[in-house]
Amino acid sequence: MTLTQNEAYHAMLAHHAALDEEVDLQVKSISGKVANNESTDSAVSALVTFLNSEVVPHAIAEEHTIYQAAIDKLGLSDLIGQMTSEHKVLIGEIAALKNSVSNTSAAEHAESFASLFSQHVSKENELILPQLLHSQEVDLTVLLSEMHELFEAAKKSATNGGDADFVTSLVSLLLDSTEQLARSGLKDQAARITASAWAILEAQRPDLANKTTVALHRMIDLRNSEPITMSTTRNAPIDNELDVRALAPAQRHAEIFASYRALAPGKGFLLVNDHDPKPLQYQFEAEYKGHFTWDYMESGPKIWRVRIGRPTN
Repeated sequence: MTLTQNEAYHAMLAHHAALDEEVDLQVKSISGKVANNESTDSAVSALVTFLNSEVVPHAIAEEHTIYQAAIDKLGLSDLIGQMTSEHKVLIGEIAALKNSVSNTSAAEHAESFASLFSQHVSKENELILPQLLHSQEVDLTVLLSEMHELFEAAKKSATNGGDADFVTSLVSLLLDSTEQLARSGLKDQAARITASAWAILEAQRPDLANKTTVALHRMIDLRNSEPITMSTTRNAPIDNELDVRALAPAQRHAEIFASYRALAPGKGFLLVNDHDPKPLQYQFEAEYKGHFTWDYMESGPKIWRVRIGRPTN
């Protein structure tokens, strides 16, 4: 089912409310144990686990989606800088909570986290999300899908021992560098490097591959003023149509690549999408360079149709 802008907006608000409520409940449990002179060890462990597996992945996903959109589309770089700094403060409170040396100290850090988190969420709800909702340049349904993908990837990474491994650090450095490259005007080069990283990561590190995909979409969005070259071979054979508009982004990619791999030489299928699939073209070039064709048949603004084929030689 495809969500509307308003539905995506309210889904984001609901997730914030659910996180805030759960934090509040668990913090009250710790405070209650302190009041009753009971050990807080199990309650602190439960809260730290929840924060690292739910709240921190949510923050990571936000920074790469709604925060970036707020900078790129709304010019809110100062506000987003403050919000990102608050994420770091919250993560510091989690570390302090985990390393608390007494029940009283644990309760203090837990309550501090809850207060800061509630204020932080209120800012997002009041200062960022409404502006994104009312912007003509922002699609909240796409941002919500991207947030979900990154949230699940970050959550999986946290479960497997955290997101601070060597490869993750290198990928983060790479994406920071390619984004700067794109902003300096070398967008095509930045997109090709990012797509190449995706091709390397997709099998072994799907969580990091997701991050490169989101970054690639952001880079392409920076070049949205460039003209599209329509196909001059509109009579090329089309064997079937693949409409991915109702699918989640991760499912879209899986279906598209599966359809391509099933093609016989000389055959092609028509991809129907709700946005320019240019990021996907870069990924095809990284994975199947010289072994695919890409022809725009329709270029928006609401529907995009591209024939993806397999050459005869």
